[in-house]
Amino acid sequence: MTLTVCVGASGSGKTTFLNDVHKSHKCTYIRQYHNLRPYIKVSAIPAFDPTQLPYWDIYIKEKKDKSILVGGTIAGQFMAGLSGGQRKLLLFELIFQRTASQDNLLIVLDEPFAGVTDDFVPFIVGRLNEMRKKHNILLVTNDHVETLKTMADNTVIVSAIDRTKVKINEKEGVDRDTALLAMSIGDEYTQNSNNQDLKFFLDVELSKNGGVFGVAGFAVFSFGLFLLTFWNSNGGSEPLVLIAAGIVSFFTANPYFLQLTDWRIYQNEEAEALLHSSKMMNKMLKFGLTMTILVVICSLQYGVINACLTVDTLAGSNFYFGILFDSLSLLITVALLGLFTNMSF
Repeated sequence: MTLTVCVGASGSGKTTFLNDVHKSHKCTYIRQYHNLRPYIKVSAIPAFDPTQLPYWDIYIKEKKDKSILVGGTIAGQFMAGLSGGQRKLLLFELIFQRTASQDNLLIVLDEPFAGVTDDFVPFIVGRLNEMRKKHNILLVTNDHVETLKTMADNTVIVSAIDRTKVKINEKEGVDRDTALLAMSIGDEYTQNSNNQDLKFFLDVELSKNGGVFGVAGFAVFSFGLFLLTFWNSNGGSEPLVLIAAGIVSFFTANPYFLQLTDWRIYQNEEAEALLHSSKMMNKMLKFGLTMTILVVICSLQYGVINACLTVDTLAGSNFYFGILFDSLSLLITVALLGLFTNMSF
């Protein structure tokens, strides 16, 4: 098995080289800025031992090992948790543990040392030496270049001057496409789906930071204000009550729906990092959860409308399903495009 290091000046196309390897050959790929849902508890990651992380003893001493989040930002919302460098080490260790049971994989790493302080470099170097015994590794780095070049079996140097050629070891002018084929050697990681993925989804998405409780809290607050405003409304005010309730319902559900695009992008990258085994299963589960939230909000809308009115002109199944399909017509497209397309809007 081989360890290949790709180096070059900033803007010379190192990451593009890795992306092209990833496109041409299925591999395990960790990006420089790899995204994970920030509200995931590290301790909830299935089949992962966080005690192997070099900083984990800090959280054990502080009794935060069961509660610490991955941390970061999703849909503009920041959540405190691990630092950027700690997340990088988490992803690196996750790949190490996941791939330990398989052989002859191609593992591609973009800037594994970026954001990591010098005291953790020996940990990464040690893990790289372990992985190279069983797998082919291709990585890009701007940090600790000499250390990695000394370790590497091959060094690829890319240049912004001529992007059609690369230098491999001491050989100049190697065709870039030929180099890509030479680097794309190794098998794809074989995922084993099990009920751990379902439990992981429920643990994460139904956690207090997963968004469901935020929707519930806002629904209670906004519909509570609605009841105070429109309580004991007489006949003839039905249009005003109906429109007002629809506005409240829309703005209760809308934030959850708008973050679905970020959610899809993040969980796709999680699958690349071997965090879970089924992107489509997770998307279907998320769609089911989203539709359940919408039905609950519509049921609340129907309930408060009839609680406020002194007449029952808006009661009955016809009005309930009318409210439900009105909300679906506005939001189901957002959910489908957000979860099941590659659009990044």
